[in-house]
Amino acid sequence: MSWSINVPATNTLDLALGDAAHGQAVCSAEAGVAKAIPLPGGSVSLKAALRVPVELFNGQEDADAHGVIGRATGNPDGTEPEPLFTPDGAACWLKYAAELNAQASGEGSFPFVALSGSGAVNVLVADYRRHVPTRTLGDALRDDVKSLRLPFLLEDVQALVAGDALSFQTRIQLKAGLILSWPAVTSTVVASLARRVGGQVALQLKAEVGASLSGELKLEDELRLVFSRAEGGGAFQISIRKAITSQVSAGMKVGVTLDVASPVLAALLGAVADTAQAQSVSKIVEGLDSGTLGTVLVPVATSLFGALGFKQELDGTLATVKQVHTELKRLIEDGVATALQAGFEYEYARTAGDATLMELEVPADELGSVHAALISGDLASIQRRTKDAWVRRYFHMRTTGMQRTRGFGLGWRDMFLAKVEDRKQLKAVTQHASRDHAHGPRRYAFQGTRSYQHEGWLAGNKVLQGIDFNAQMPAFSTRPSADAFDYAFFAQSRVEGSLSLQELADQARVWGALRDDASVEPLSRLFQSVPRGTRVTARFEARLDAATFRKVLRKMGTDPEVERQAFAVALARALPRDSVASRESPSVRQKLYTPLWNTYLLQQGKGWSKEFITNSVGAHLKKQLGAGGLVAWNWEQSRHSGGGPTAGTFMGVMEGASKYGGDTGGQPYGNIFVIWQRLTHALQDLQQAIDARSPLPDEPEQSIIARAFEPLEDAGSNPFRLTATVAWLVELARHWGFRDEVQPLLGLKVGEQEELLLTAL
Repeated sequence: MSWSINVPATNTLDLALGDAAHGQAVCSAEAGVAKAIPLPGGSVSLKAALRVPVELFNGQEDADAHGVIGRATGNPDGTEPEPLFTPDGAACWLKYAAELNAQASGEGSFPFVALSGSGAVNVLVADYRRHVPTRTLGDALRDDVKSLRLPFLLEDVQALVAGDALSFQTRIQLKAGLILSWPAVTSTVVASLARRVGGQVALQLKAEVGASLSGELKLEDELRLVFSRAEGGGAFQISIRKAITSQVSAGMKVGVTLDVASPVLAALLGAVADTAQAQSVSKIVEGLDSGTLGTVLVPVATSLFGALGFKQELDGTLATVKQVHTELKRLIEDGVATALQAGFEYEYARTAGDATLMELEVPADELGSVHAALISGDLASIQRRTKDAWVRRYFHMRTTGMQRTRGFGLGWRDMFLAKVEDRKQLKAVTQHASRDHAHGPRRYAFQGTRSYQHEGWLAGNKVLQGIDFNAQMPAFSTRPSADAFDYAFFAQSRVEGSLSLQELADQARVWGALRDDASVEPLSRLFQSVPRGTRVTARFEARLDAATFRKVLRKMGTDPEVERQAFAVALARALPRDSVASRESPSVRQKLYTPLWNTYLLQQGKGWSKEFITNSVGAHLKKQLGAGGLVAWNWEQSRHSGGGPTAGTFMGVMEGASKYGGDTGGQPYGNIFVIWQRLTHALQDLQQAIDARSPLPDEPEQSIIARAFEPLEDAGSNPFRLTATVAWLVELARHWGFRDEVQPLLGLKVGEQEELLLTAL
């Protein structure tokens, strides 16, 4: 399509395009456009009579507001713009941009959110033309205006040559297919089930090799679709990018739906079925899904649903079985969709404007089959027939270790944060909603992680531990403040090696995934099914979502006595387990060591020298245990081969987790108290800033949010401190009445057995 353009006179028409005398805005042109664009089921009429700015990019410092031309950053994490082309002395570009009015007709599928049979939106289009630097501006303009193009027309896109690009930008709704990994799905479902039944849940969810769940994601945001041609011609490169929004108040919206919950439902029922019932599971699921369940299977279905925790809802009739089946399907779909939506929004908000969400390389002869779906925002239909070889890049949540998939790779914290030793990171990403970065609307997304690899903890096994503290603004604001953020916290410890049943059960109780009075039979059954010494992988997790973390913040500082006592309990429970009677279980440690830790916190660790600790522990144990105190005290005085205290003893914990670099203010072993005090104060300060709606500074890394990360980071930089911090949050949530909203989890894999998932509320 040719636009009717008249280029006004300019005094640089005779200069070569590569001449530094050119400004970036070289001229403007008059454009008149009236074109009907066919779309599946309807059409869109594009109209405009306006001045078209023409920009020249002939140097590496030239920046394109639309992110297509610029200097490559080399940063692969999506926190900086990723240009397609860079002026390098061998080529330069002219850009013709226009804002068109789009009017819909028919009942077609349109990507434009505000567009319907009678609606209209503005769409920003741009045509990028590559030129050699020696060509004059006048010659380039005269040739370009003969064949300026629109991205909505297939023939215009097919006419692209190497180095050219076409783009359009508006508020778009994209539909993308999801392939969800089985671990991500099952972890979320078990947590959702535990909240529903309000008790202990331990399920070994089996699945076929490579099992997954499919679904669809709908993303609504200001996006830009860019068509370009690779060097040498041939394939077309298609990029979908975030863009500077023109509707600040609208914000970003995400929705997730699952295609079917049957595979997970079958796994749930299979996990509680005995040998006689196992063969009926698939028939029950199929019968309930199709509405043809026979009466002969009703008793079996009643038994299986009852074993999942729904006994009170069942009376042995088909009607109640159907009701529970419907509720379970909704629980699976809502639980997984909510978790995935939260995870997607968090990662998406942390990517910068102009970050690439998806990039395809489509063969020239295949472009016609996908062009209509692309401009309709229907990525899901493309994914169903796109070859893996077409995918060059896609929005990929950094914590998901998924294989190459089509479209968006999704998951939520089903892989460890990092596998590097002692890694600390705080990153703040700023997105702007206008070109006025100083005063225009913007939003921030923070992520703070601390992770480390440790050998020797828990009987010499390898341990990977870490935290993830994140904060994000769901909407733009011209005055970002602390109350505009959603906050969340995630902690994980992954242990690999030859662990005992007793060690695993103990840690599960400390993390809150197993109640103190609960049977270890599910764990025991798994251990008994494999030879002694089989390699074990266990992951302990604790999650505080945005709503739960806000509850913690609002309560923090309201009752210092309770908070201190809860931390003393957590410190006692977090002490390492041993076969000696004084350390055999978290409940025993809580009863025996809580008073000692409470005294330590009251005294703020002041004067707690090595000699003082030694004498205090000995006197306390003898007073509490009488004759048995001598055995406990002898164990506490044990030494490792190097002569220092054994790592698990009270003194060993103080050496590893609480000792300063020297005597600081009379607190040679006061670090545990100081870190906890800093953490409580930081959380209180954060809540006060939320209440006061305190604006963030121009440098977000200097904000109250960043200051809150520091003590959280300290709390996660040592195995004992991390475990104690998690136990403290669980204890506080229990005392404050929202223990069921904390999401502790144990995932246990013994040998080649299916992973056992265990959680308690």
